[in-house]
Order: sequence, then C-alpha cells, then structure tokens
Amino acid sequence: MASPVPSSIMIAIYLYFIYKYGPRHMEYRKPYNLRWVIAAYNIFQVIACGYLVTNYIKVGFQFSFIGRCTPKLPVTEYEHGLDAVYYGWLAMCLRMVEFIETVFFVLRKKQNQVSALHVYHHISTFLIVWWSLKLSLSYQEMSIMVLNSIVHMIMYSYYFLSSFKPCQPFTSRIKPIITIIQLAQLVTMLVHVYAALQPSCAANKTIYTLHAVNLVILISLFTNFYIQTYVRNARKLKQK
Repeated sequence: MASPVPSSIMIAIYLYFIYKYGPRHMEYRKPYNLRWVIAAYNIFQVIACGYLVTNYIKVGFQFSFIGRCTPKLPVTEYEHGLDAVYYGWLAMCLRMVEFIETVFFVLRKKQNQVSALHVYHHISTFLIVWWSLKLSLSYQEMSIMVLNSIVHMIMYSYYFLSSFKPCQPFTSRIKPIITIIQLAQLVTMLVHVYAALQPSCAANKTIYTLHAVNLVILISLFTNFYIQTYVRNARKLKQK
C-alpha cells in the first residue's frame, strides 16, 4: 500500500499473461480440465465474501448507510475503525485474487470469454478499492464493499451450481437474473456515490468522482452485454 508500483506491475503481468503468454502457451496444447479447481475456487469466494459481510457488520456497518453520506471521521475515532480498515484491505486482496478467473479462461482455451467487460471490470474494481484504501479511509466505502460482497456470494454460488449437470436446467433459467442483480448492484452503488458527492458530504470527492465514472462505464457495459446476450438472442430464436 505504500506505493502503486507493486500493484501496477501485477496488473501488467496479468495483462501480459492473458493476452500474450497464456494464449501462446496454450496454442498447441489441450485445454486443462479445471472443473474441480474452479468449483473449489467458487466455494472459497462464497465463504470469503460471507466472512467479509459478517465482519463488516461486526465493526459497525448498517444497511441504512447505503445511499447516504456517512460522517467522515479519522478511523481511530471509530470504536472498530482500524478493524474496518483491515477488512477493507482483505476485500482489496480478494479483488486481486479474482484475477485468477481470467487465467482459468486462458488455460481452458476459452479466450472468447476474456472480454473487454471482464478484464475492465476486474482491473478497475481492484484499482478503485486500492485508491479508496489509500486516500479515503471512512465508513462511506463500506456500503460499496458490502453490496459487492453480497452480490458476489450470489454470483459464485450460481457458478458453483452451474458446474454440475443436474443443476444446469435451473441455472440456465436464472442466468439472465444474475446479470440483472449485478446491474441493480451497480445502480445502487451509483446512488450511494451520488450521496457522497453532495457538497454537504465530507467524503473524498476525487475518489467518488472516479467511482461515479467507473460505475457509469460498468453499467453501460453490463447493459450492452444483457441486450446482446439475452434480448437479441431471444429475438433471433423467435424469428426461427
């Protein structure tokens, strides 16, 4: 956290692997069978996100904070302020761990899934959490991390169930709902960010401006994904 250099190097290595080294390495190789590795990873994510939500509540988070300006005080003035910072750091580490999902795509020779939405989402989320920890230590960020963790619990539970054939008829039906839940999360976050950007709120305006720009981009990308994947595909099927 002392310098952005280590994180920047890690992102550069990530991009080099998923776009250059990984595809070249897999060009003449068979896809790796990572089914059980990915299943274990999904369980890990559900447990880790649940752990974060539980502990955020323990250190003072309330769901009434969402969409409101939380008074900005030095973390030492909160009863559990330093613990809250620690869980924020763990949340950032978890965002970093999520880079491995793209590595799974490459090793399974599913390069088409390494989309602009996927890569941008992972990198931008990690960077904004990093900068929030660096520049804006307050309970205002906690609402965003709790929302994100709850949605990730739903999302990774869905991924886990999708890996088993008996569950696939059910998961295929709810797949569009998962995207809608992600979009609802992003819109709710944008409302929360709007509250933080009000002149009467003492939140770090630079960080929340970055949040707002990033959320607008993500909402646009997810909306486009939903339209292309579900709306237009459904129309094509009806035409047939």
